[in-house]
Amino acid sequence: MKRKFVIMLLTLTMTSTYLVGCGKGGVNEEEVKANIEAKMEDPAWKEAMTTPYGAYPELVTYTLGRTAHNYDALKGTEYEGDNDSNNAWTRYINKKINAQNENIFEANTGEDYAQKVSMAIVSNEIPDIMAVSDYETLKQLYENDLIADLTESYENCASDVIKDIYNSYDGRVLETATFDGKLMALPTTEISHGPGILWLRQDWMDKLGLEPPKTLEDIENILQQFKDKNPGNNPEGTEGLVIAPEVVGKSGGGYQVNNIFGYFGAYPYQWIDDGNGKAIYGSIQPEMKEALTVLADWYKKGLIDKQMAVRTYDDRKAILTSGKSGAFFGNWWGGWEVSEATSLNPDAKWTPYVTPFDENGELKMFTGNPNSSYLVVRKGFEHPELLIKLANIQYDLSNYDENKEDLKELNDYKKNNVDGSVLATNIDYYDGLIRLGGRIKEALDTGDTSNLNRTDLVLFEGCKKYIDSLEGNGEVTPSDWANYMSLVEAPNAVAQANIKEINPVFFGNTPSMTLKWPTLSKMEQEMYLKIITGEKSVDYFDEFVETWKKTGGDEITEEVNQELNKK
Repeated sequence: MKRKFVIMLLTLTMTSTYLVGCGKGGVNEEEVKANIEAKMEDPAWKEAMTTPYGAYPELVTYTLGRTAHNYDALKGTEYEGDNDSNNAWTRYINKKINAQNENIFEANTGEDYAQKVSMAIVSNEIPDIMAVSDYETLKQLYENDLIADLTESYENCASDVIKDIYNSYDGRVLETATFDGKLMALPTTEISHGPGILWLRQDWMDKLGLEPPKTLEDIENILQQFKDKNPGNNPEGTEGLVIAPEVVGKSGGGYQVNNIFGYFGAYPYQWIDDGNGKAIYGSIQPEMKEALTVLADWYKKGLIDKQMAVRTYDDRKAILTSGKSGAFFGNWWGGWEVSEATSLNPDAKWTPYVTPFDENGELKMFTGNPNSSYLVVRKGFEHPELLIKLANIQYDLSNYDENKEDLKELNDYKKNNVDGSVLATNIDYYDGLIRLGGRIKEALDTGDTSNLNRTDLVLFEGCKKYIDSLEGNGEVTPSDWANYMSLVEAPNAVAQANIKEINPVFFGNTPSMTLKWPTLSKMEQEMYLKIITGEKSVDYFDEFVETWKKTGGDEITEEVNQELNKK
């Protein structure tokens, strides 16, 4: 719905912008060019406009479309009265590069923000800098000549760290914002969620003398032992593996069994390369039947929660925290899913395991969309490099600034759980989670925190509280335990595993998807549940494939390949 709304408004914009000013979007390109050239004659301006951290010799004011922040937590502090134009971040930016924002609009994230962006476009009041939430909007802005080319600004002004971050994605992120060889936006990034992680009740495993699971057979054995021997002494017995009704599909999806499908080389809901440069839909490939056969067998044996099809999110958490089940596939943040268990039962211990590995010792996983939104600059703004410099400050300098006094206000904000940042997005290393876990673990092991950045230090303190509690210094809190397990144990388990990543080749939309994808997705969801719960045999998968193809799947597959060929 959001996409259709945005495109409708952009279509109107195509008419209105031709009627305003000199050239598309009312931009007097010759005047802008002349002003830039004049400033570049001044060494001070040139330094500011071509380096990562050079300060502007005069205050540069820029208009901004930003997500709103909640400053209520600052009441009663020295920062009471701060707002989106005057806060710790805006003051830090002003001090470093002499730039100040004026907000054209402020909105909550999601649909509210997308609509504000759309209205700004249709009214021809695009701020100098704003975020757009999808590729389709970015493409429309480019095709209507409404945004600035950032190629030269990125090359000149991106810090080494920012460039290193984008390089960690092997070109996959910057490529999405590149049109005709020109970088037209600064993409946000999505760090790797890593593979699914099997979280198990370690106290149950210890009680039963079970070894860490490595193979598919190991997992089945553990689930069988949990069911048969009921190590939690539950009056109603032990429930099986807790799975969401969605079963599979999202990178990092909670309560989803992507790892079981990946074990057989199946990648549901993903557009993958067939090995010859053509995109195929993973959910209709023959490898799917092998995974479905295993899951149907487990369900029949009672190794999967019998009520999986109707459990809500709260139901799933309750089963785990109450000790009725001791197994679920989550992700690195799984510790927070079961943190309450340590309050209800001090003896409950959960451990994250990266598993199952195939006969080659590999765990196969599909990766997620490496970026989710884009930061753009209005065409005609004389300082397109400012966006790059703001990214340097927010995602590089503020983490490593040697002038600790300059960071005081930012640290105070973090202590009060207030953000206030100008660019409400994320730019981080692809393997940022593993890097973070490694840094925290090293600091815990050595006591040396010098390699921790400003954000790391906050997370480190929570993990250290847990370690100290093990030595009798303080009580274990659920949040401290969850911090340690999710930020240290799980990431380091991933770092030590032999993982083979499969990168999907398409994350966008095509014309036919708008009308037909909801029906196809529902059909696919029903297929999983019918086969796993035994309502249909595994051979029903073949019927699903034929129906999927005839109901629009073949048409969409062709459109996906057409889109890829355009690139």
